[in-house]
Amino acid sequence: MKLIPNINLTIIKTYSVFLLTIPLFAQAKYDVKKVNENVYILTELWEGNANGNLGVVIGNDQMLLINSMMMNSASSLEQEIQKITDLPITYVINSDSDPYNHHANTYFADKGATIVSHYNMKYSTAYHDILFKDSISIPIGDEVVTAYHTPSHTLDHIDVHLEKSNVLFMSDGFKTNWLTYTGPNGLEGVVIGIDKAISLSDEHTIIVSGNTSKNPRFYFGNKDQLITNKKVYIEFAKRVAQLYKKGLPANEMSLDTKLNDIVMGLEAYPNFKPYLKYQIEELLEVDFSKSYKLTHAELMAYVGVYKLTDTTIIEIVLEDGKLFARQEGAFYFELKPINKNTFDFKGPTSNDYLKFKVSSSGEILGVSPILEKNGWWYNVITQGNYKKINTKSL
Repeated sequence: MKLIPNINLTIIKTYSVFLLTIPLFAQAKYDVKKVNENVYILTELWEGNANGNLGVVIGNDQMLLINSMMMNSASSLEQEIQKITDLPITYVINSDSDPYNHHANTYFADKGATIVSHYNMKYSTAYHDILFKDSISIPIGDEVVTAYHTPSHTLDHIDVHLEKSNVLFMSDGFKTNWLTYTGPNGLEGVVIGIDKAISLSDEHTIIVSGNTSKNPRFYFGNKDQLITNKKVYIEFAKRVAQLYKKGLPANEMSLDTKLNDIVMGLEAYPNFKPYLKYQIEELLEVDFSKSYKLTHAELMAYVGVYKLTDTTIIEIVLEDGKLFARQEGAFYFELKPINKNTFDFKGPTSNDYLKFKVSSSGEILGVSPILEKNGWWYNVITQGNYKKINTKSL
């Protein structure tokens, strides 16, 4: 665990390119829950079928913000915080690379805040200052804010634990009212994250999700909901497995009575039932669809640096027997072999993949991103023919 002392730090700023997004609202509004004199949970009230949670931790002469939200709501958020305290925001912690967790990082960094993120956030569009791999603790007044990595939802996801105040911020590692998208680590990743949260919780712990309900009764969760949701995820996956063996496609699975019965007790079911198909598709993509088998030696042949221009490269690395593609300031994802030439982005259900150029002798010569037009990665990954320039393990 890395500990940041409660003193001023001189930080070398790390530059990342921002992905511009369409504003969600002109003037943000908030519901505010006071946990105690030092901890507040703010629920940003969004249009549509969800809201978003963030946290404020107040010390003696400084405060810490858990998630910066979107740039276009940053001034509204700042004004709301100033109703609570006039202390400066000295730290911002990002839960992961989902935009609403980090999009306004530069707004607060320009005002003096240090941005703290998981190490893998260096491969996202998020601005960051301090990166950590396993965990980090930051003393803020009488509270110690501990952020730790979990395999839930994204490859750069963290949970934030306030032990003294008995609050746990899980962002999209957990939803109070619906299933979260599991991400590239699948059901196992979500369950590991929930099990860790359960181990840190008691009957009084406030569990704070990222995306949350429109109903104030379901803004936050508790230990019992963690246990219930874990059971729902496992039973949901078991039923999908049964239907998968029968050869049913996702849209037909979404109509299955037994599958719907499993999630019917979740608060968002009436509104989110039409989107059940997408939960199934992601589960099928990550946990059930078969990948092309390659030996360790065959996988190693892809490892290296692929160059498009002097400043635009893609790194392919092998970690724990899995291939990953990454580019600083842009992306980091696991690769799923479809065949020897084609590797899918594991997790996303969009039609994006990497196409490797292979010589007649089997040597890997280059790679080209093939991206779904106007999809998420289309505006993030620079397309073209990247030439392999380094075959050494990274």
